[in-house]
Amino acid sequence: MATILIRFDGGSVPVVMGDLPASDQTPISNSTPTAFSANQPFIVQEGVYCFGLQTTQRYTPLWRVVQAVDGEQTDVDFRKLP
Repeated sequence: MATILIRFDGGSVPVVMGDLPASDQTPISNSTPTAFSANQPFIVQEGVYCFGLQTTQRYTPLWRVVQAVDGEQTDVDFRKLP
């Protein structure tokens, strides 16, 4: 099992995951809720994930690909746009 911590300066919003978009200017395709929240670590099985945030706030980047490695914590940062 691996730990992921997605930080977001816009608060503890729901984390979504889905298919890798065609470009970094496109949101995640077919996003699905994960039941996890930003700013709180969560545990996942080892693998590759594409995470985004479910919020009406504008943020960057629109998504991040994360490699979850057994026994390690991966930190990901999203930032709120003005």
